[in-house]
Amino acid sequence: MMTEPATISITGRARAVTLTELLVVLAIMGILIGVGAPALRGYAASWRLKATTRELVGLLSLARSSAISAQEAHAVEVDPAGAQVRIVNVASGDALDQRLRIPAGVTIEARIGQEPAPEPKVVFRPSGGVDGRTTAFILSSRGREQTVTVMGTTGAISLE
Repeated sequence: MMTEPATISITGRARAVTLTELLVVLAIMGILIGVGAPALRGYAASWRLKATTRELVGLLSLARSSAISAQEAHAVEVDPAGAQVRIVNVASGDALDQRLRIPAGVTIEARIGQEPAPEPKVVFRPSGGVDGRTTAFILSSRGREQTVTVMGTTGAISLE
């Protein structure tokens, strides 16, 4: 006995997305983006501050190492007008190639004790120590702060 193969016929229309459904989805997406965008801006500012702080610590460490290895004083100078931090060989006045560009929205202030430093710089001696007292570099962005401290006697660098 042979049987006929079963056939299936499609008798209905294909279901499509209505304009109302599309508008509801777009409205929900708009609300989610509106709520999430400010949080992302805050996250980006926080990330920029942390990255700049890490780069400053690296630049200070490089200046200290350069002073010890070359047996010549090296200074780390903050130039707020040029929005950069650079290393300068004190004896020759030459700036090293390594620089830190300060991103928009981030400020760096140098303090000695609780007072603003007369010059926003720190000079590492050939021994690795620092000329003068302990210097703190305060980085700030959107109400957040991070402090990098250079100890006066030893030149040790710490992040607070």
